[in-house]
Formats: sequence, C-alpha cells, structure tokens
Amino acid sequence: MSKAIIFMGSEKDRAHAEKMISFWKDNGFEIEHEVRAMSAHKMAPAVLNAVKEFEKQENIVFIAVAGRSNALGPLLAGHSRFPVINCPPLSEKFDFMDLLSSIRMPNNVPCVTILEPENAALHAVKVFALNNSTLRKKLAEYVEGVHGEIIKSDKRIKKEFE
Repeated sequence: MSKAIIFMGSEKDRAHAEKMISFWKDNGFEIEHEVRAMSAHKMAPAVLNAVKEFEKQENIVFIAVAGRSNALGPLLAGHSRFPVINCPPLSEKFDFMDLLSSIRMPNNVPCVTILEPENAALHAVKVFALNNSTLRKKLAEYVEGVHGEIIKSDKRIKKEFE
C-alpha cells in the first residue's frame, strides 16, 4: 500500500498539508496519508526515530512542509530510502528568500521542491502511480480532464476573437 507522510515543521504549516489532502480527495485519488508535526531543528532525534519506523514500510513518499529554514526535507532525505518532496510555505516577510533553504541541498540529499501544495500532492500521485495500475488509470483520467478543460477554453476564446 502506498502512503504519503506529510511532515510539518509545526502547526503553522497545517494549511499547506490540508490543501494536499483536499487535492487527493477532491480528485478521487485514494492516497493513504499520515500527518506529523515535528521540527527538524528542535527535535531531530524524534524525526529520525519516526523515519526509522517508516523505513519498515514500503512505498512511502515523504512531503516536508516547513517554512523559514526548511531543514525538515533534507533531514528526511538524508536518512531515508524514500523520495522526499519539499513544499515550503513561503513568507513575504523574508522576501521569499526562505526558498533558498529548500533548493540548495548538500550532495546525496535529494529533495524535489514544489511550491504549490496541490502540485506536491500530484507529484506524490505520479510517484505512486509508477507501481499501481489503478492509480495510473485514475491519473490518466485526471490529466485527460485537465486537457479537456484547456481545449474547451481554447475553443471559447477562439470563437470570441473571430
């Protein structure tokens, strides 16, 4: 069974996690998930213990949702065999410079950084779909629907400008 583990740095990151879960539910993707709140800076041993427990499972994708200095994604990536998606909530307060902590990773600490929570959720679906034919079919239907909406829009715009 595939499972997305959303690690939030704190309760302040909840809105981002909720958008991911809503995306899965709203689009019919049955993605099992678990949400945790653990700071990489303030409680790294607890994060590492949680990762150790998840390592006993198969087909996990970690999604790190932590603002400011996002050490959560790199900590997960450096200690797990599973893929890690960084999805940091950015702050205008820092002129969006907090993004740098999510995109400059040390060697051997691979994290994919995706800013929109819905896209992070969709990326997790695509990872899981690699080994799940039912999910792959549902993903193809989703993409077809997106394409259909664009085609409808194109026809409408074309007609308006004739």
